[in-house]
Amino acid sequence: MGRKFRKLSKHFRVLLLTGARQVGKTTVLRHLAQNTSRTYATLDDLRTRHLAKTDPDLFFQMYPPPVLIDELQYAPELFPYIKILADASEERGLFWLTGSQHYLAMRAVQESLAGRIAILEMMGLSQTELRGTVSSEPPTYDFSNLQQRMQGAALPGAPQIDEHIWRGGLPDAQDLEPEARETLLQSYAQSCLMRDVAALGGVEDLGAFEKMLTAAASLVGKQLNYATLAAAAGISQPTAKTWIHVLEGLGIVYLLPAFSGNALKRLVKTPKLYFKDTGLAAWLAGRPTPELLINGAASSAFLENYVIAEFLKAYSYAQCSANLS
Repeated sequence: MGRKFRKLSKHFRVLLLTGARQVGKTTVLRHLAQNTSRTYATLDDLRTRHLAKTDPDLFFQMYPPPVLIDELQYAPELFPYIKILADASEERGLFWLTGSQHYLAMRAVQESLAGRIAILEMMGLSQTELRGTVSSEPPTYDFSNLQQRMQGAALPGAPQIDEHIWRGGLPDAQDLEPEARETLLQSYAQSCLMRDVAALGGVEDLGAFEKMLTAAASLVGKQLNYATLAAAAGISQPTAKTWIHVLEGLGIVYLLPAFSGNALKRLVKTPKLYFKDTGLAAWLAGRPTPELLINGAASSAFLENYVIAEFLKAYSYAQCSANLS
């Protein structure tokens, strides 16, 4: 992701990195900003957020571009000022932005920065990143290329894949003992995730939302069934649909459209439900060890989820190389 972001920064004045909480957005961008004059502001800080919302002029005097602004969705008031400052300069990479609430950030982008911004989504660590075998070339998926890559690759065994499915891709969860990992994921689900859900509005019953989230984790790899989710949480089907789109906007779930040669059918057929982080899904589904996850009835569904997530990461991170190299 760092290589991709650096390339795009040479072409665009404004870049927005979205993704779920704790996938490493800020860590990556602060690393890229080392030994530069780029200022840094996080809108998770209430005082900084208040300044951004009430006095954008003063905010940009204190944090002049080039600047990295974290969690920008908390202060959409900054977008018109970013537009003005970006249009007044020919310099590329002036504004590096992050946001954990994808569709709120996208709404503000569409209103203020259309055509001026590059938008990237960051997911958790992939298998190749964890093994340290990320290729500098964008992957292609024709059969002959796959055969070539398999011949020269040190492929992980089933135990390593099982462990990665269970542990997931959150950077902070990689080296933790099971008990500490349990605490981390509990905090992630009940603090970070629920805080963002509450901030979005439209979700008044967080207890019912948590029940639906748990039910969704038990249905990975299956066609999305709003009736089942609604029954599990004690809510209406329209509410379940709204809440799934909240999770999608937060970068937690991915809805895979049904395959069809007919474009219209792809739009109307029921999608499949996947989690972007298999470790979070396993925890929500009550799988405290890799053995219970892999030996359980849903093992094939979690493996399918893992494959989809790995494809999403590989394809997303490679697009920049394909387009700009």
